[in-house]
Amino acid sequence: MIQHLKLLAGLLFLALTVFGWPHSSYAGEHEITAILKQPFRIELTAAIGSTGYSWSAQFDKAWLKLEKSWYEKPESKLLGASGKQVFMFVPLKPGNTKIEMRLKRPWESSAVKTNVYQISILPR
Repeated sequence: MIQHLKLLAGLLFLALTVFGWPHSSYAGEHEITAILKQPFRIELTAAIGSTGYSWSAQFDKAWLKLEKSWYEKPESKLLGASGKQVFMFVPLKPGNTKIEMRLKRPWESSAVKTNVYQISILPR
């Protein structure tokens, strides 16, 4: 049974890599307008935990604070269903910056997917 699950997870990962990883963001795809000191979210489809892949955020800490991040389990009970990885950021000063979200295994140096979000931070 475990062998079958590993095989299914591998096939799903391969299909998502070839056909693309679905992604979304709270305020629009790849461009986010945020308000100073008001949290915003980026939600990304997360790979099955057994594959070892997860999203990490690369950003300028002078502009943004990562308030918290968490994993939401899939609503579907179907085998192989993907959950969501959610990141909540707080803008620290007005202006423009970016966030690079990288999908990779922690022990690997290169990402299988990178999403870049342009962030415009407005004053209150």
